[in-house]
Amino acid sequence: MTTEELEAAPNPPVSSSAPQLLYRFRPLARLLDSGELERQEIYFASPSELNDPMEGFRDLYWSGDRIAWENLFRHYLRCLNWALTIYRLGGEDHPLTWDNIPVDGPRPGEAGSPQLEEMLERMCEDFLGEPTVSRLIDSLDGRPTPTRRDELRGYMRSLHPLGIGVVFRRHEIHRLCSPDSGAREMLARAKETLPNLDLMIETLRSISQEGQGDLLREMFALFGDLASQVGLATLISHGEGNYAANKDFIVRAFGEEFVDQLERLVYPGWRVACFLSDCRDSSLWGSYGDSHTGVCLVFKPDERDGRMYLPLMQVNGFDSRGANRGEVTQPLHPVTYSSKFAPVDFFRSIGNLPAGVLFKRWHSNPAGERSVCASDYGDKWRDAYWRGFYPGATTKLADWAREREHRLLLTDSFVGFSDVESRKATYDFANLHGLIFGMKTPTAKKLEICRIVERKCAAIGRTDFKFYEAFYSEVRGSVDHRELNLLKMRFPTS
Repeated sequence: MTTEELEAAPNPPVSSSAPQLLYRFRPLARLLDSGELERQEIYFASPSELNDPMEGFRDLYWSGDRIAWENLFRHYLRCLNWALTIYRLGGEDHPLTWDNIPVDGPRPGEAGSPQLEEMLERMCEDFLGEPTVSRLIDSLDGRPTPTRRDELRGYMRSLHPLGIGVVFRRHEIHRLCSPDSGAREMLARAKETLPNLDLMIETLRSISQEGQGDLLREMFALFGDLASQVGLATLISHGEGNYAANKDFIVRAFGEEFVDQLERLVYPGWRVACFLSDCRDSSLWGSYGDSHTGVCLVFKPDERDGRMYLPLMQVNGFDSRGANRGEVTQPLHPVTYSSKFAPVDFFRSIGNLPAGVLFKRWHSNPAGERSVCASDYGDKWRDAYWRGFYPGATTKLADWAREREHRLLLTDSFVGFSDVESRKATYDFANLHGLIFGMKTPTAKKLEICRIVERKCAAIGRTDFKFYEAFYSEVRGSVDHRELNLLKMRFPTS
């Protein structure tokens, strides 16, 4: 999706009561040492770089037919084969993480050799042909009660030993590992545990048919908690110095974590630059303002049709010479604070794959039969898809409501922003209304900042830049700020 399409995509309008000024806290190390003020730079952070572990959380659920469910397990086996191959070659020498595994693939041109595709198909037949797996899919096929994360994690946890056994056995058959690797015995042991899953399927069948979704969620959340404790206790029992991170990732964590990684198939990755509607909360100065030693930049966004925008120079495309930068008018999105996140239907919301790959890998079976989850992916679907994107990037738990945040967003749908430099944009100095010194900003740093601003104002003849200083207001009983009137820039305008 191009930048223009993203701006035109449906998204909630900014309220007419939106603040005229927005505030962005910056520590001195970023503002001065990294040169952000000099370059008028805004950095877009990935969700993992932010201080809320729930950033970007999407309440995925799974509700599909046999074709969709079989393809989910096919994708799991492809990813597991990739991970096990890396582990078999590298062992514990290099960290093995989800960044090494193409969960959001394959992309066009990434299909493996005919031999690899043949081996993968045999793995899928072995796994899906197991009677317990088939019975599980039968129970999920068209079930009126959707499958939530904890439930799917529970199934993956139970099936993961079988998945490892199937993959290793095929590696052995195809001579990718030693013929005496023990894969046959590993697979046999995994199958011995399947009656437990059969019992679970039968027990849960009546609960799901009665539509008791909340009970299902509570049960599987409890199962997940118990499994986590048992896993940790087992690792502790191995003794100090015996923890093998890659082996633990493959054997214990992979099946459950795969469920969370499926988010990468739904929406493109995104980056964010955060602004606040107010800056008079002492705790915000303490955290984002580097214990009150930092500075708060004050922005005056452009406004159009009740929405706020900030024009930026940013990466907006690539050619044979590399990244291109151009002006993009970025909309500012208000953050919604809620105790719940919007649900997302996984099988019907996979939008981060090309249509051909999506149909082949997810919405049809090897015989070419079409899943009921497939769509025509026309304008109606795309509008609904992008309406679903914004809540995940602009919703936080109510605990954060005091921030009254607005956000600028970058998405990886059209331009990839994995490179740190590509996530740096520059703003128009005219949109920087002023800045607020913290109560503990060192005088030497204030002077350095003033000289930078003085040069910038002199270059364009600007006289209206505002300096403020934070202080404790006994009247308000909070941190406030007052203008430093004597620091006005005075330059001729012609």
